[in-house]
Amino acid sequence: MLRIKSKKISMQFIALVVLCLFAGLTISLWLNPTHAQPQRQSAPAPSQPPYYAVDSFQKPGVVYRIVSGKPSIFFRRRSGSISSIALWEGQLYFCSANDRRIYQRMGQRERVVFEHRTYIRDVAVDPSGNLYFSEASGAKSDGRIYKLSPGVNEPRPKGFSPRTLYTVELKTVDKFWAGDFTFDAQGKLYLSSGNHIPASIYRVPRNPNGVYGRPQSVYQDSRGAIKGIAIEPNVIDPNNPDFICYADWGRSIFRLRIDNLRRSVAFSGSFSVSGKVVKSRNQHLSDIAFDIESP
Repeated sequence: MLRIKSKKISMQFIALVVLCLFAGLTISLWLNPTHAQPQRQSAPAPSQPPYYAVDSFQKPGVVYRIVSGKPSIFFRRRSGSISSIALWEGQLYFCSANDRRIYQRMGQRERVVFEHRTYIRDVAVDPSGNLYFSEASGAKSDGRIYKLSPGVNEPRPKGFSPRTLYTVELKTVDKFWAGDFTFDAQGKLYLSSGNHIPASIYRVPRNPNGVYGRPQSVYQDSRGAIKGIAIEPNVIDPNNPDFICYADWGRSIFRLRIDNLRRSVAFSGSFSVSGKVVKSRNQHLSDIAFDIESP
């Protein structure tokens, strides 16, 4: 009898302890309702900053601004195509692959800022506001990248001649280069093969004296072309970008992680604005750019 009574007392004690713990938890939740209810989450920031893209086969040429995968018309020419673009603090510069001139957007008009002796293939800017362009012939001969100095907002004297920044020797880039290039926030030079398969992206090292060396392959793709490229700005740490973005000379734009070379689709399909598909006879996305800001 004593043993049974002791057992009953133990079970009653345990039940009393459990009841007290449950009551304490209920009171705590009543006094602090935020622990019992889900917190409101703020709207997530876009995974990619706004960028700009062009279809070189579209006439008249149109520059699209793409935010979270949705394009809108940023600029439309009155006539002529656009194959390459560069932006610096909101200023748009562009060229057509079958033209010798570089243009600047002036509202909804344009003006010529430079005329070269032969066709210009690509344009780019660096964070300091210097404007660059390239000439190339694919697999026929070595290409060149030129620097237009003074900067984009400064007048150039009559008879001005650009300075050769870098000569792209075909033997160092698998014997093909269509003229596509870009810079990162630290001034590092990147090249892409262009409308050629298999395709590659190269990084060009620079020594302390500012002289560029032999291109180093950082990515290869046998599935499609790598046309225009751009380094995606890193808002948190501008000197350490995370992604290389490129147009595939078709209907897609890709993001390539620099650290592990994993590729994801940033945009794919036809351009549509306000629900209407923008007609293009044969879509060829040729370039992509981010709006570069001075440091």
